[in-house]
Amino acid sequence: MQTTTFLDIPPEFGLQMIKAQAMERSLPFDEPPDGVTLHLPLGQIHACGENGGLRLTLNASDDVKLHLLQEVVDHRLDEAAVALDRRWSLTNPGLVPPNLTFATVASCEHVYPSYYRVRLSGASLERFSRDGLHFRLLFPPESHIGQWPFVSGSGRVEWPGGISQWHRPVYTTRSVDPENGTLDFDVFAHEGGRVTDWCKTLQPGMDVAIMGPGGEWLPDAAWIALFGDETALPAIARILESLPTETSGVATILVSDAHDKQHLKTPSGMAVRWLVRGDGISLLDELKQLEIPDDNRFVWIASERSEVNQARDMLADRGLQKSEMRAASYWSRQQS
Repeated sequence: MQTTTFLDIPPEFGLQMIKAQAMERSLPFDEPPDGVTLHLPLGQIHACGENGGLRLTLNASDDVKLHLLQEVVDHRLDEAAVALDRRWSLTNPGLVPPNLTFATVASCEHVYPSYYRVRLSGASLERFSRDGLHFRLLFPPESHIGQWPFVSGSGRVEWPGGISQWHRPVYTTRSVDPENGTLDFDVFAHEGGRVTDWCKTLQPGMDVAIMGPGGEWLPDAAWIALFGDETALPAIARILESLPTETSGVATILVSDAHDKQHLKTPSGMAVRWLVRGDGISLLDELKQLEIPDDNRFVWIASERSEVNQARDMLADRGLQKSEMRAASYWSRQQS
């Protein structure tokens, strides 16, 4: 599938901007005679000069990936305040975005002291088993209950009331059962959390809207180290259960309560180490002691923002390249 847009900017500026973004993020690209082509997991982005401006053409294997690729491009262009009036060629005005899915609650259980497990049921959940670990729950503003985002005539998504008014928390798909049409995800319960309170009210049959999949996919290396706090436990569990059986390494998980420790399916060569908050050992302490192979390695860490920033610097100081690590901020202490 394909969509395209024309940007009324100098082509030389546009091509240099795209190459700079690719190099900053270690994204593969090549330079055919007519421009620049980026190769991303979602698809391809081709940029070339046209009539004094820049033509962007996106290609992907299905409508969901194409939409997600377009959103990535739109986000970067909006950040740079480039061609804010752009229009895309592929559009379905009035329809919900192709990555939005409606489902119903099948169950909600308090499975561990700090976690609820929510099971959704629906006919369009199979895609959440691939292409991305995460999805967004959608909660409209009070003034727009019952309304949902829709594709506008420009091919971009419009959010009733403005996107900033929507609550769109990110969660990890814990498991998908395509035969029964169900999706499970875990919610870390904390006092005052909007989704925590939502879980307390859930009843079978209630309607839910989710958007995705998106975000990162499985790390790819012979040796993998995973580090995460309570908020990252669902992602670590999903990764461990999906890794090839020959993978070796270690997973270090910090939990709030000793009873939050879970039996996780892992490759035989992966060790799991549990830390309990308050015991005096932090994820960074463990990361400092980590023995890292010289090659075919990948270190993944997700936790509080300042901790993640320190971890990223530590790993870079130890010689890991950007392609050998993933450091993700799942929450910020200043916002908690």
